[in-house]
Amino acid sequence: SLRGVYSLGDLRRLGRERGWCPYFAARAAVGRADVVVYNAQCLLDPKIAGTVSRAIRERGRAVAVFDEAHNVDRVCIEALSVTLSGRVMRRCSANIRRLEGR
Repeated sequence: SLRGVYSLGDLRRLGRERGWCPYFAARAAVGRADVVVYNAQCLLDPKIAGTVSRAIRERGRAVAVFDEAHNVDRVCIEALSVTLSGRVMRRCSANIRRLEGR
């Protein structure tokens, strides 16, 4: 059983030493952790957020800490934003005009 605080680098090192995949080791550790720290990008990723939330709920007494929480608004804006080029906008406009003509 592993105890302590582990960074991504620590998980990589343990993975090399023990033949574990760091990703799956981290997923397994979430279910046993007392404190889970993750960032806003992970909070917005449905797969990661679902895994962490489920593990915490099943454990019943873990705490989730959102690192960089002061960036949540910026991360949300970036996650829900798209960049459209002038070419794409012209094509969209042309398609709308064509649909209006029907």
